[in-house]
Amino acid sequence: MTRFEKLRFWTVAILAIFVAVPVLAQGVSDPLDGFDSYIQEQLELWEVPGVSVAVVKDHEVVFAKGFGVRHLEKGGEVDADTLFAIGSNTKAFTATAVGLLVQDGKIAWDDPVLRYLPEFQMYDPEVTRRITIRDLLCHRSGIGTFQGDLASFNSIYDRAEVMRRIRFIEPVYEFREGYGYSNSMFLTAGLIIPRVTDSSWDEFIETRLFAPLGMGRSNTSLGEFEAVTNTATPHGLVDGEIVPIPHDSVDNMAPAGSINSSANDMAQWLLLQTGDGEYGGEQIVDPAVISETRKPHNLQQVSDAAKKLNPWTHFSTYGLGWSLSDYRGRLVVAHGGGLNGMVSSVAILPEENLGVVVLTNFDLHGLRQSVVNHIIDAYLGAEPHDWAGIYKERVERLLAARAAAKTQFEEARIKDTEPSLPPDEYAGEYSSTVYGEAEVELEDGVLTIDPKAHPQITGRLEHYQFDTYLCTWTDPVWDQSLVYFDLDDSGEVSQFRFTVRPDWIDTLEYVFVKQQE
Repeated sequence: MTRFEKLRFWTVAILAIFVAVPVLAQGVSDPLDGFDSYIQEQLELWEVPGVSVAVVKDHEVVFAKGFGVRHLEKGGEVDADTLFAIGSNTKAFTATAVGLLVQDGKIAWDDPVLRYLPEFQMYDPEVTRRITIRDLLCHRSGIGTFQGDLASFNSIYDRAEVMRRIRFIEPVYEFREGYGYSNSMFLTAGLIIPRVTDSSWDEFIETRLFAPLGMGRSNTSLGEFEAVTNTATPHGLVDGEIVPIPHDSVDNMAPAGSINSSANDMAQWLLLQTGDGEYGGEQIVDPAVISETRKPHNLQQVSDAAKKLNPWTHFSTYGLGWSLSDYRGRLVVAHGGGLNGMVSSVAILPEENLGVVVLTNFDLHGLRQSVVNHIIDAYLGAEPHDWAGIYKERVERLLAARAAAKTQFEEARIKDTEPSLPPDEYAGEYSSTVYGEAEVELEDGVLTIDPKAHPQITGRLEHYQFDTYLCTWTDPVWDQSLVYFDLDDSGEVSQFRFTVRPDWIDTLEYVFVKQQE
């Protein structure tokens, strides 16, 4: 064999290896072969009552199926038509709906919000004047993550009133110079729709997206959800046990998170997205709108913890209603959704024409992201990765940190202290600019808080130290809060302060000023 022949031989051999590796890795079998067994293992590992999964590939639905039960006690099998709350996966629908208005020539992305909502106000008048529709949809308003959400979450306020109270939320970073995940901004974006059309946000979503996509099971409110059958019940961890919990009502914040849908219906949404706005041979959404929602609008830091969790991610940013990142060299367009007792994940790899949705009826687990990554890896022909183990360790650390925080909380308590005033001096009517009214009552020697915006919830106060009380709420999700009573120069109670579950519900410290009798 001549030198040239040897060189040719080895060149061909090496090329054959590089060509063969992807073929062998991807294989000729179905990437989802054995997936049912995998899901059953995940259900047992995470103790999730039910899950529904859909996968679209190359513009076809290749998988849609449910597993487990709708209700841990009452049973009922989950199938591909079972309705789940999708939470913040609603945001991509809202951003797309706003894009349809741009497509129709009714608005522009960079129009000022005041042009359509003249009553809208931010804390800073200059921000009020400058903020645009685009700003609303990419979390750069200055409002921090979850700030002010308690005022809307299961509250008595309607959408207009929730938006009105935004003006009292003091921002935590400069306008357009940070990232704060804001449900109230998406509410505001949704309220633009009825100002330029004859439809509410709900009607517009149903007529312009649900109907053309054949998403006949999907709806936009708790009332509609409860009026149909084959629905999943939310479950939460209460006193160490997984139990059914009440459904959240976020109808007053609907454009941010109120859609209920199924795996079959969400598969149609994925077909629209992987088809660049085309569905069933018809261009439902202009490709330019789809493209705009996927452009980086608000860069985020990829933390060391995030890199450790996923070493194939190098950047993270927010588009319009979508999170954007990279995974194994591919763009990932994704979002998560969560309400108490229900969490979901959606992921799209545009270059692979691949879309995945996972819907669950329990809120403390890593199943949804483990399943999403497992499916993506299968279609990319990647080596198997222990995603379940990685997320399991993460959840266990979270639970351990919560337990340690409670222990530390009790250890930090200064014992044998007394409040400055008799119990009746803390009672009275209080008011918050963001939240509204609250009443502290004394009955049979026990102080309670009645937050008027949440008539179904009360809190029982137990002296903690000095003028600080521990409040145990009747809603187990709210758990407990420290309530700080502040005294004025004359030694009388002037106000009280508390937060509710800053890890999940609201980071804002609510200040309630005592009203003069």
